[in-house]
Amino acid sequence: MRRILIIFLISCSLTAGAQSTLSFRSLNEVFVYADAHSVTFKNATQQVLMNKYQTLAAKLDKWKIKGDANLTSTDNTKLGVTFIPAEIFGGPSGTYRQVTFGQQYVTSANFAPQIDILNPFSMAQVRTARASEQVTNATNLLNKKSLYESVAGAYYNILSYQWQIKVTKKSLDNADTLTTIMVNKQQEGIARQQDVNNAKANQLSIQDKLQQLEVNLEEQYSSLKLLCDIDSSTPISIEETADQGNFDASLTATGYLTQLQSEWQLKYQEADLRANKRWFLPTVTLFSSLGWQQNTNNHPFDGSRWINSNYIGVKVAIPLIPDVGKVAAVRYDRINVAVAKNNFEHAARQDSVNNQQLQLEYQKAFKSARLAGEIAALKEDSYYKNLNIYKEGILSATDLFTAFNDWLNNSLNAVSQQANSDYAKSKIMINNIVK
Repeated sequence: MRRILIIFLISCSLTAGAQSTLSFRSLNEVFVYADAHSVTFKNATQQVLMNKYQTLAAKLDKWKIKGDANLTSTDNTKLGVTFIPAEIFGGPSGTYRQVTFGQQYVTSANFAPQIDILNPFSMAQVRTARASEQVTNATNLLNKKSLYESVAGAYYNILSYQWQIKVTKKSLDNADTLTTIMVNKQQEGIARQQDVNNAKANQLSIQDKLQQLEVNLEEQYSSLKLLCDIDSSTPISIEETADQGNFDASLTATGYLTQLQSEWQLKYQEADLRANKRWFLPTVTLFSSLGWQQNTNNHPFDGSRWINSNYIGVKVAIPLIPDVGKVAAVRYDRINVAVAKNNFEHAARQDSVNNQQLQLEYQKAFKSARLAGEIAALKEDSYYKNLNIYKEGILSATDLFTAFNDWLNNSLNAVSQQANSDYAKSKIMINNIVK
């Protein structure tokens, strides 16, 4: 029984320690995982939250509500002496009497609230904060688009290497068969030793290509893990078949994120200029004071009566002497607005050109992938025909090896071009959905 329990515990430990495999069957599934785990998106969420707080702070600051509360307790260890005419107390004229005023212990409490009824500068800062919030949102969208494109690049590189590995393994099987044929013909005295050597060298070359592809595949897996913040020890599985399909002529790029960011940057600069110009306007403040005071000769807080006093008033503050920094800020803001307008106009053209380029890249990549597939199919047919001719002793081994390598290289190029086509298509979709 004890032995069975030990085996059970070891088994549970191994099961708990094993890393579960992350499986993705489409690029969208990778995007969903990245949205939930990527540090880039987590930081973007925090930036959005911080900007919301800044906007809220600007809304509250336009009133500039203040209120200071003070409590003081004073021990007048030696009260001041005042000399007053003695005739007030019935004394002789021209003489003075020494009198001490006040009490030894004075305790006072005071609360002085104030609020800006009208503060043009702070009120304008609310619009500036809102524009800054939108600039951050647009910047986060651009970062999201950039990350999605990097993820898509790693994803389709992985698929490309997977497909190339599959093609290479198939070619290695054919190379083994070709070597066997050469060895048999050499034993029959038909083939030369050089042909056998070339066949074996061809095998080794394909084996080297296979191990290089496998290393490249692992590197792309590592890149994808870093982009999506997946633990390096977690195994990943990506399964998606190559689908040539038809060219999607209706798929057009409609992205405008660069223009959106520039537009909000312009609005931010305009809002900042408006706020700095309003700094020179008057500010109206409502202020008041509520006070209580206790005087006693016994000790503080001895139960003596608290004397109440209060007042309320309105203050108008007008900056008569201009602040050099504020004057310079207005000048700078006007320049920044002019620059932002130029950038906005350029961004509109840039988005239009980028959209056209994405469509042209997709069109070019799709046509290249289709032609590469047709060429690979023709090279495969030629190889098998040449193999049959070689078996009949009509074709030389050198020409057969050339046909074999042409088939292999074009097959690798075909799947690589297919991955490029899928990646070009995904860039258009990313460009359209991230808005």
